Amino acid sequence: MARRFEACLKSGNLAKVKRDSGTVAAELAEAEKDLDQAGTSFKDGTDKWAVKQSHRAMQNAFRALLMMKGYEAKGVDCLKYAMDELYVKEGVFSPEILENFEVGREIAKGNDCLCVYNREDVEEILASTRVILETATEMAKKVK
Repeated sequence: MARRFEACLKSGNLAKVKRDSGTVAAELAEAEKDLDQAGTSFKDGTDKWAVKQSHRAMQNAFRALLMMKGYEAKGVDCLKYAMDELYVKEGVFSPEILENFEVGREIAKGNDCLCVYNREDVEEILASTRVILETATEMAKKVK
């Protein structure tokens, strides 16, 4: 995905920006709210909605993580490529994080044919989101 990361930079869909701790904090707060709502939806048995909310939480946490490194992405593809290049390849997150992000994305787009709503799979997506959010929150404390 390094080539795609570079293509995002060239196209302007990924840009170097000044780090902004206020934006990081706002993105993480929004991610926390979305993940809490996803947990509630899961408990209520609305698994599809839980995955959509979890995906939204991942997006917010990913944006916060990119901002911590001085990047901003336009669009979900460049967000994913940047996360792969800056965090997965560096060993901060496993590749499964991006796989769960992609499953959530497909469901959020309405492409439900990929997924059978197995409670264990939904739990895995929620757990991945929790790992992302907790890691991002700890990293944000160190960046200040």
